[in-house]
Amino acid sequence: MATTPTLTTRDDETRNGKATGPAGYGALAPADAARYLGVGYSTLKKRRSEGTGPRYAKIGGCILYRPCDLEAFLAEQLAS
Repeated sequence: MATTPTLTTRDDETRNGKATGPAGYGALAPADAARYLGVGYSTLKKRRSEGTGPRYAKIGGCILYRPCDLEAFLAEQLAS
């Protein structure tokens, strides 16, 4: 029996560690994106509200991050 990816919503994004975004396309919920970046959920939320965080999409009230945007954000943060 095939398992379906578990979606993370605004209500459970901090409790579900298996989120892969809509239909398994690899988009990450904010809690998963924060873990990916190695920062706290509240740090990512603050940076999003200040406009200093990685690019994100807001679809139907859900905030999602693409891994390619997280990688681009990390590359921009590299010190020379």
